[in-house]
Amino acid sequence: MKVLIVDDEPIVRKVLKTMIRWEEYGLQWGGEACDGLEAWELLQQESMDLVVTDILMPRLDGLELVKRLRQAKTDAAVVVLSCLDDFSYVKEAMKQGAHDYILKPTMEPEQLADILVEAKEALLKQRMEKEQREQLHRQLQLSNQAQWGMRLQKCWISGYRDEDLEQDWFQEGRILSSCMIQFTMDSHLSLLGWQWPGAFAYVSLSEQRTLLVYEDIGTSRSVEVEQTLTVQFGLGQESFCLTEVRGIHRADQLYNLVQEHELVRHRLFYDRKASDLAYYGSIDTKDLKERNGILPLEERQNLLKAISGQNEEAMNYWAKQVTVQLEQNQPSVDITYNFIYELLGLAAAFARQQVDVELEHYERQFVSSAAVQAHLSIASLAEWFLEAVSELAGIFQSNAQLTSRNPFVRKAMSFMRQQYHLQISTSDIADHVKLSRSYLSDLYSKETGESLIETLTSIRIQEAKRLLRHREQKVYEVAEAVGFVDPKTFTKTFKKIVGCSPKEYEEQNK
Repeated sequence: MKVLIVDDEPIVRKVLKTMIRWEEYGLQWGGEACDGLEAWELLQQESMDLVVTDILMPRLDGLELVKRLRQAKTDAAVVVLSCLDDFSYVKEAMKQGAHDYILKPTMEPEQLADILVEAKEALLKQRMEKEQREQLHRQLQLSNQAQWGMRLQKCWISGYRDEDLEQDWFQEGRILSSCMIQFTMDSHLSLLGWQWPGAFAYVSLSEQRTLLVYEDIGTSRSVEVEQTLTVQFGLGQESFCLTEVRGIHRADQLYNLVQEHELVRHRLFYDRKASDLAYYGSIDTKDLKERNGILPLEERQNLLKAISGQNEEAMNYWAKQVTVQLEQNQPSVDITYNFIYELLGLAAAFARQQVDVELEHYERQFVSSAAVQAHLSIASLAEWFLEAVSELAGIFQSNAQLTSRNPFVRKAMSFMRQQYHLQISTSDIADHVKLSRSYLSDLYSKETGESLIETLTSIRIQEAKRLLRHREQKVYEVAEAVGFVDPKTFTKTFKKIVGCSPKEYEEQNK
């Protein structure tokens, strides 16, 4: 078990680190911090099992650190170090959940080690009891919500009705409602095994989709489901799409729930202003099937031609036309995702035929199902797709002069692309390539027609344009992000290359 020592006296930290034979006690030195704030920041990055903390420290004291640990629901056991005159603080720390305390003036390393062993054993017991409770919880859940959910799912798969289920759920004219949660692939959260209070059943359709069935009480259930996801699981609203179907009073509606939720999801994807509330039959299934056959194939072909010709203006134009057609024709969400994913894969393949550069970073960022499906509306997906095409155009632009097959030139270019955000110089580039600065500069200029600094500046300005289009950072933050120390120098350089100031560029690309 890992132990963190928190004390503002360096000598105390040094004594504890060196005088206790940690391994003999089944413990491991996990690190040290000079006050509660440094300890809290360290605990955000790395979990600890045991925390030994002084009470009175600058910036953040030990009592506040204990409070934060409990508010964060961490199970780390805390042992408090105290002096004789701050026992009132110790009592408060014990109320907040500290395991034990020890007086610093009389403390011996072995004494502290014994207390830590006791705390370790108590923590292990606590964790074992928690696991047993969770296991019992899962077992109870399987006998209720999950069993009903499995019976409903069996009906969907087999095509046969479950009359007992129908009789139980629709007794005395009961009306049902249903919520479906569609997670993005990068949310890294599975709700398999979770119990939803008030639900008749839940069905885990996949790791990304969970369907819940409730009694329709006349108001939306989506509010409480959303609260569970955002408050209890800490998910942002960009990590999931929540749909609701109400007014379910017939068995045939129950057996078509998944299709109905997909139709509601379709509506929300293309119109985020639409209400989450949906009633059965709100969207024409036949109309949706017809839409699926209308894809921007001609626009896709023209975009790929523009990529083959390295025509930046045409690339941006046809990329925009692709998104316009998708918004107008509104094919199903999954078909739209697949279309964009496949198109970006083709775009990268066409680009690789035109420029002799590594596109691995670009493909990791854009050519993945998770990246595409992270966008829960057509507006967000369209903006991101245009950014992907613009990024590809930027790669063409930065490689326009790069016709050399010389490995040193290629290595210099690759280094600048990877390190442009740092304060690198021509000497740093030469050191990386392992040539003298003067020799590399001459070689690079002869092979590409421009200097190392000109290429580095071009890369930085291209990235700055992307960040400004994204509109998430201020101009001075963009300048720093792309390797400029002085915002004024950045603005002057940007205007010289682009023809307008960063602020004007940002306004033009709203």
